[in-house]
Amino acid sequence: MSDPVSRPTFYEGEILPSADLIATVDYPRNQMARHDRYVHRWGIVTGLNLTGQPSASANGTSYKVVTCSAGIAIDGTGREIVVPDSVQLSPTDFLSTVSPDTNHPEYWYPVFLVGLDQAAPPSSNLTGACAGSQPTRTQETYNIVYGNPGDELNLDQQQGVSNVSDGPDDGTSNPWQVLLGFVQWVTTDPSVTQFADVGDFNPATGIGRRYVGVNAAEVVSGSGSLTLETHPADFSGPNPILALQIQEAPNDGKLVFGKLNPDGSITPELTVDSNGNLTVQGQIRGALAGAGVLVESGLATHGMTLPLPAGVTEDEVAAGNAVVQTHVSLHLTGTENPDPSVAGASWGAFPLECFVDDLRRVHCRVRWFEIAPGIGANVEDKPAVCQYLIAVATKGS
Repeated sequence: MSDPVSRPTFYEGEILPSADLIATVDYPRNQMARHDRYVHRWGIVTGLNLTGQPSASANGTSYKVVTCSAGIAIDGTGREIVVPDSVQLSPTDFLSTVSPDTNHPEYWYPVFLVGLDQAAPPSSNLTGACAGSQPTRTQETYNIVYGNPGDELNLDQQQGVSNVSDGPDDGTSNPWQVLLGFVQWVTTDPSVTQFADVGDFNPATGIGRRYVGVNAAEVVSGSGSLTLETHPADFSGPNPILALQIQEAPNDGKLVFGKLNPDGSITPELTVDSNGNLTVQGQIRGALAGAGVLVESGLATHGMTLPLPAGVTEDEVAAGNAVVQTHVSLHLTGTENPDPSVAGASWGAFPLECFVDDLRRVHCRVRWFEIAPGIGANVEDKPAVCQYLIAVATKGS
């Protein structure tokens, strides 16, 4: 059974043992770890970006010098991991734990950050009863470790602390791994033991850097506006920053989705006002949720299958949730001679068929006949063009 959480208390004239002094430090640290462990989700807080500086060996083989920037992460035990300065990744450390497959230069190897407690060097000015010095500090440091391809797949199955009341793990055994990114290894030149490339995602698994989150049933803003952003407004990257914002207004609040601008404003692509009116800049696609009628028109030729209006699927029609009505009319483009090889021939035409079958396939043909006197009766049945109107009535869900 776990011990309850306790905090130290003191009284006047007490001789303070070291355990009580340590408890005054551990109490707030453990309290913060429990908060970060259960109220938040583990991952990168800020920084810790992996970047590669192009370089080349003496014989011209290209490689990259990979650096991890300063930053902060929270692991799954609630431990805060601080990297105070940029640090260069060591190819030697990589080779000590990973055997890169030279037959597969496309492999990406995960890079992890783990926290670690280390005793600081003892002070020479402080001595104990037997003239021996003791460390008076514990350094909350870190290690950068490497894995094989696929080791990034089961990070949520890592084992954290045993009890709810526990503080953060000390990292000395089975430390929690926070994914920073991926590296590739130089395989074209065995004499070059360096990284070939670096990236945030493994394209083979679709897994990338993980950032901290929050466990909450409600998120409440006191400002009258609540915004979700995929990156801060000043982020520099190849993809647009997207944002979703709920805005209050004196007469009409609204929900806005769109691209985030450098000044923090949003270019709206979709807006829903407080009355449920929807405004979009693009097209609405997919199945229809409510009753309505969609109509399309155009020109079709013999043998063509009429398309359904956008937003209606074949499955809806097959299930009886959408009723299709069609109308077609012959569209004659002229009385040109269907057989120009017959010199002097004159031709007339009349509709032979113009309808749509159960598969929405168009049947549209014209029968041409020769009307010039003195020439044998020639008859030609030719495909023709029709104008169509298709209307689809959908049922409510």
